[in-house]
Amino acid sequence: MATSRALECLVAWVDEGSVTKAAAVLHMSQPALSHQIAALEKELGTPVVARPSRGIRVIAAGRAVAEEARVALAGASRRR
Repeated sequence: MATSRALECLVAWVDEGSVTKAAAVLHMSQPALSHQIAALEKELGTPVVARPSRGIRVIAAGRAVAEEARVALAGASRRR
């Protein structure tokens, strides 16, 4: 099961539009955020970001997972 932190990382990346901004919002380093995304991809068995020679961007699968993650994170937040 994906960790809530990995889901938070993906949602922040989608919301902020960049790994740099997402890492800043989450108060973590860019490599740590990238590690969370890689772990999420491994668990899902599919990429959520594209890694062309320059830059990294969230792809359609990543946006879809992020929308589901929002629901899961909201539900978890209400239970606390």
